[in-house]
Amino acid sequence: MDEIDIDARVTGERTVIDVTGTRDVAVVVRSESGERIYLPPESFDEPVSGSPYTSPYQGGSGIDGEESPYGGGAGSTRGVVETADGFRISHPETATEFDVYRGDEA
Repeated sequence: MDEIDIDARVTGERTVIDVTGTRDVAVVVRSESGERIYLPPESFDEPVSGSPYTSPYQGGSGIDGEESPYGGGAGSTRGVVETADGFRISHPETATEFDVYRGDEA
């Protein structure tokens, strides 16, 4: 199995989880309002385009998941965003627990 890296930042207002090394995982986040399941982006298994007009880098999030003036989506505080080597989950509440489920490579 390939190695994956999980980086979680939990604040009083939200939780940001970065998954790198693979996109073949699901993350279950539990918080005060209940449980939410986050799946990888729909296009995670498609090959990266070689076009010079597309980029694997996503704008919109700066340090600690804060919004960035350099582009990206504004408004949504919940969801999954593809990154160059994985994906980022933004959950709008403080997580009390989260679990990571990896796909079966057999």
